[in-house]
Amino acid sequence: MAALPKKKISKVRSKTRRAHWHATLPTLVVCAKCKTKKPAHLACPECGYYGKAKVWHTKADKKIAEALRLQAKQARSEAKSGRTKTEKPIKPKEAKKIIKTPKAAGSEYKADE
Repeated sequence: MAALPKKKISKVRSKTRRAHWHATLPTLVVCAKCKTKKPAHLACPECGYYGKAKVWHTKADKKIAEALRLQAKQARSEAKSGRTKTEKPIKPKEAKKIIKTPKAAGSEYKADE
């Protein structure tokens, strides 16, 4: 026969035993390079830096590198053919979007003065 408890273990006793079984939020620190929050002692997922060293390449870095390769390829093909291109060169997509507002924005708030 297996060992059995002599007395009933109360609910409070089992709950006090499990009082410290809770999840904690990870500690976040500010990245020295891009100023975003990141986990401590890990490389930044936004810029790929760990301290002052570039540790790994991010998706944005890969997109920029691909755009630069395309530009170089176009420049080589133009140089071979001897003609110049009048169109704008391909620019890599920027990570942050800039919202352009009209010049008269906020004029409705100035009328109350």
